[in-house]
Amino acid sequence: MGRKMWMVHELGHHSSRTQQVAFCIHNIAYQGRFARADFDLLNLPDSFLPSFDFIDGHVKPVLGRKINWMKTGIVESDLVLTVSPHYVKELTYGPDKGVELDGVLRTKPLEIGIVNGMDVYEWDPSTDKYTSVKYDATTVTEAKALNKERLQAEVGLPVDSSIPVIVFVGRLEEQKGSDILIAAIPEFVGENVQIIVLGTGKKKMEEELMQLEVKYPNIARGIAKFNVPLAHMMFAGSDFIIVPSRFEPCGLIQLQGMRVSSSLCYSSDLSARKINISSHLFLSCYILIPVKQKIPICSSPGGLVDTVEEGCHRIPHGFFQCRV
Repeated sequence: MGRKMWMVHELGHHSSRTQQVAFCIHNIAYQGRFARADFDLLNLPDSFLPSFDFIDGHVKPVLGRKINWMKTGIVESDLVLTVSPHYVKELTYGPDKGVELDGVLRTKPLEIGIVNGMDVYEWDPSTDKYTSVKYDATTVTEAKALNKERLQAEVGLPVDSSIPVIVFVGRLEEQKGSDILIAAIPEFVGENVQIIVLGTGKKKMEEELMQLEVKYPNIARGIAKFNVPLAHMMFAGSDFIIVPSRFEPCGLIQLQGMRVSSSLCYSSDLSARKINISSHLFLSCYILIPVKQKIPICSSPGGLVDTVEEGCHRIPHGFFQCRV
C-alpha cells in the first residue's frame, strides 16, 4: 500500500502530470488504520494529512484519531474501482458494508467493478494434473463417479459414489462464513450426505474443524491445511460447493468450481436432490445453479451475485430460499 500511495503522491500532485492513477479496492475490510502520530513517519507534506485523517470508535490500534491508507487511496486517486459490479453497490449501502468508508465513496463515486479472473487452464478438468480421472462434457458422468470415490478414499470417508458430497474450500474466518458451516454440520447427522471442509485461518476454527472427524467419522472430514491438490480433487469429486460468505468482493472458489463442471450435465439423478439442507446453515443462502449442474450453495453478497446464475429448478430470475 505504501508504494501505491507514493505513486499517488508523485504522479497525482505535480501540476504538469499527464499520468492518471487508478485505485482498486479488493476487500474494503483491510484498510490500513494506524495511529495518527505515525503520519510523521511517512515524510509526506502536511497537505496530505486531511486525506489520511480518520476517526472511528475502535480502540485498536489506538483510541481516537487515526490515519487510514485506504481512505487516502480513494481520495487521492483519479479513478476508484473494485472487483465486481455488485460490490460497487454494496460499498455505499452504509457503514456495515462500506466498513466506515461508505461516506468517502459517496463523495467520490465508485462506478466500476471488474470481475476477478481465473486460470482456465489450471482448472480445466480435461487436463487437470491433480485429477485422477480427466473428463469433458462427453465423459463427465462416469469420471465424476470415479473421482468422487477417489476423493472419499483420500480423506478416509466411506467410499460410495451414490452419497452426495458437499465441499467447502477457503479461509477459516467470519467473512467466509466457515463458522456458520462448522456450527451447522451436526444438523446433517442422519442425512445421506458427506461433508469435506478444507482451509486454514483462525486457530479456534481450525481446532473445531479438526474435531469433525472425531465427532462424525462417517459423514465429515476437516482438513486444516493449505492443500492445492486436495482442493482440485474436492471440486472434481463433489456434488455441491458451499460458499456461505457474509461478504464477498468477488471470490474465486465459485468460479473454479463451476469451471470444473458448469455446463457439464451431471448430478441429474443424484440422491443429493433429496437432501434436507439445514435452514441453520443457509440462514441467508440460496441455491443459484440449475440442478443438472454442480450446485454452488451461496450467500448473495458482492461478486457472488455477478458470477453465479440466479434461480432454482431452472427458474431464471430471483433469489429463492430453496431445499434441494
